[in-house]
Amino acid sequence: MIAKKVAIVTGGSSGIGRATCINLAKEEFHVVVVGTNPERVQQTLNLLEKQTLSQLNPPYIGLTLDVSQEPDMQEMANKTVEHFGRIDLLVASAGVGKRSGSKRFMPEPTASLSLLEWNEIININLTGIFLSNRAVIPVMIAQGVGHIINICSSTTPRGLRGQPYAPAYCASKFGVVGFTESLAAEVSSYGIRVQALFPGYVNTPMVSETALLQRYGGSMSADDVAATVVYLAKQPTEAIVVHPHLIPFTSIK
Repeated sequence: MIAKKVAIVTGGSSGIGRATCINLAKEEFHVVVVGTNPERVQQTLNLLEKQTLSQLNPPYIGLTLDVSQEPDMQEMANKTVEHFGRIDLLVASAGVGKRSGSKRFMPEPTASLSLLEWNEIININLTGIFLSNRAVIPVMIAQGVGHIINICSSTTPRGLRGQPYAPAYCASKFGVVGFTESLAAEVSSYGIRVQALFPGYVNTPMVSETALLQRYGGSMSADDVAATVVYLAKQPTEAIVVHPHLIPFTSIK
């Protein structure tokens, strides 16, 4: 089975990213799985291998890279082109809600939020979007076509709003919106679509380890979000869905 398009998925080693990798593979995409944990990247690759009957030249590769590091993102683009010859889709889904290794059930309130934690969240959630997007843009410009989907966040069931105890997270996700809109306007003339997807609360490890689900109620599965990513990726090149929000049905009252 030969895939028609090449997709990179950052944060592809778990949660929404992993589900997106699997759903894209089902649609015959070549998939590049990007994550910081080599064991989890390999776990995603193992799941992807079940989607193909041939083990010769498998249409999936894994890269252990950090979205917050400029050289890593350039390596991501270079290795994808070296292996597959092109980049059709970037799904930028890498993200964190609190400092790595934190055992807190709730994120830190602003008054006690350390600069270290602020910087880590901003670097991954916002700078990581910038670096990953910027790395693939020259390739897409040369192709004359490309598509970027930045996973944002509906930080409440009603949409994109600030919430208590998540200042860095909200600041980073609000920043993703502005960045996405700016880049979309810059590159549309090159045949490149850039859009943000706003999922509500998704039952992933990042959320399940906090009190967010208890605070706001219903959640969706990572597969729900991944299916929407695939839907957006399959839209005609002449069309774009602007700021799609995906929320649990149980949140509508």
